[in-house]
Amino acid sequence: MKFATLAVTALLALSAGAALADVTEQDAIQAQVAGAMASADYALAKCPKLGVDKERLAEQIKKSGKTAEQLRATEEYADQRNVVETMAKGEKGYMVCMLLSRAHGGYGRGIVVEKE
Repeated sequence: MKFATLAVTALLALSAGAALADVTEQDAIQAQVAGAMASADYALAKCPKLGVDKERLAEQIKKSGKTAEQLRATEEYADQRNVVETMAKGEKGYMVCMLLSRAHGGYGRGIVVEKE
């Protein structure tokens, strides 16, 4: 099970966007926040034990320089949404909700949280 957890976490992390040499910090912020938003939207709809730190999300959206709607229209959001939905349909789909709060680093960290 530990290997499966690592594999799922790795897939989620990969979907947050690969770093390219010409990517700016602003691009990284936007990609990471958009990916975390896709996970947050899924968590709110499908994971009753997870929530969203709305204050942290609002801070990161502001830092991104885009609106929530603009971030949801990005390729990074769509890619993350597709990865999460595909994984949820798979054999280990039950693990998605267990991992979403730990799936994002950087600017996306702390947006999806476990409810207390």
